[in-house]
Amino acid sequence: MINLTQKLEGKQTLSKVVKLFIFLPLISLCMFLGMWQIERGQEKQDIYNLYLNNISKEPQIFDDLHENIPEFTKIKIFGNFVLEKQFLLDNQVYKQKAGYDVITPLEINDKILLVNRGWVSNNNRQFIPDISLVKTNNPIIGYIYYYKDSYTLSNDVYENKWPLLIQNIDINQKSSLLNREILPYILIMSESQDNAYALKKIYKKNSQLKHYMYAGQWFIFSIIGFVFMIILLRR
Repeated sequence: MINLTQKLEGKQTLSKVVKLFIFLPLISLCMFLGMWQIERGQEKQDIYNLYLNNISKEPQIFDDLHENIPEFTKIKIFGNFVLEKQFLLDNQVYKQKAGYDVITPLEINDKILLVNRGWVSNNNRQFIPDISLVKTNNPIIGYIYYYKDSYTLSNDVYENKWPLLIQNIDINQKSSLLNREILPYILIMSESQDNAYALKKIYKKNSQLKHYMYAGQWFIFSIIGFVFMIILLRR
């Protein structure tokens, strides 16, 4: 009788240990993911605050550019657009419409700076939109932006036909195509200038809120898991 009781107690103890080994890692994982989402939200908020602070300043005047200009620095610079070799960045959505971002090389001394002149519609993909430029002696004003790696629907397939349709901003690839050194960032051109198109917002207000919502979901999952664990342990 004693042996039977001991066996039952042993099985119950083993069952509780197994339940703990199942639930505790899951609860810990949910807590970790919740905290990670909060950190991501705070990062987004910090970047957005930096973006707002920098683009509200007066542009800095540059005679030449170096490689380590901080992101979102607002600049004013003179240069010559390379008219015959422009890029159209595909799959860009603005006001729920598909289109292209127009990327035009700007020659500054012996360097090339890629300039995002804004968004144009591509209602008819059989034709390339007119992205010609008006000749002007005015300086180019905008802010520095470093393109991050992003998911693309397909790899770039280059044809000997300009402007080139591209899927992503890869500085090294574009440098090879132009056979010139290209600075490692892009200038987002101010919308109010000649030769500029519609300017999409790079960062949206309150973009961190979705991360806080995801964090709340993970914390709820951890609470549910904890409650289930307690219920099962008491049986």
